Amino acid sequence: MNMGASHLFETTFTALQAQGPLKTWSLIVTIFGDIAPAKEDQIDSQLLAALTAPFGVKPEALRVALHRLRKDGWLEAVKTGRRSSYHLSETGEALTRKAYARIYRDVQSGQGADWQIELLEDAAASGRAKSALIGANILVSPAPATGAPLCLAAVDVPEWMRTALVSEAALAEFSGYVAALEGLSPALASESLTEEARAALRFLVLHYWRRIVLRQPEAPEILLGEDWSGDAARRLTLKVFQDLPRPKLADLAALSIA
Repeated sequence: MNMGASHLFETTFTALQAQGPLKTWSLIVTIFGDIAPAKEDQIDSQLLAALTAPFGVKPEALRVALHRLRKDGWLEAVKTGRRSSYHLSETGEALTRKAYARIYRDVQSGQGADWQIELLEDAAASGRAKSALIGANILVSPAPATGAPLCLAAVDVPEWMRTALVSEAALAEFSGYVAALEGLSPALASESLTEEARAALRFLVLHYWRRIVLRQPEAPEILLGEDWSGDAARRLTLKVFQDLPRPKLADLAALSIA
């Protein structure tokens, strides 16, 4: 059964591929993170084949990707007769949980923190968590370091520092992503799609969103304002997720054998 085949999927997939080629192992991680994020959630090989088929994933490529994910400690396999089922390992579950907030959050990062700008010596910038570095010695953090030479309140951050928090390459990626998806929600409202096709579209958008978000340093977005392309991309993605709710694993399993 070719789950998820639709003209809307194909056109959206083509547009998003401008962001970069899809890797099968990464797509599998995306799918597990959305519908099977806990160790006890299992997806059998037949369902995985059905879910990845719309992306052009062939059986051999799926087998290679699953082998890699087991070898790297992301997945574990359970054998039932001649068929295998897979679930996240303890490591895979922890990494999935860690990325969850960045991928699904509905507010800008840095909310509620008293962000500061610190001027530091080079050595002082190393090993600082939950912060963003601008150049060699300007640090953005939720609290100033003891004895920092200079601190500025977030409201006083100059525009050039805000600009330096996100690279031009990142801005271009977010803008390209928005351009690829801006017509999807209106199209969903006017097209009648099967549950399989809706699930495939959700995984497609989620995969490229996950890819673009996790590739970027997590700058405190609250300092960037609401008019930068990353915020527009997040709002657009959340609208798509609202239009394409997360399917239940049991329902997808039933569809794959129907």
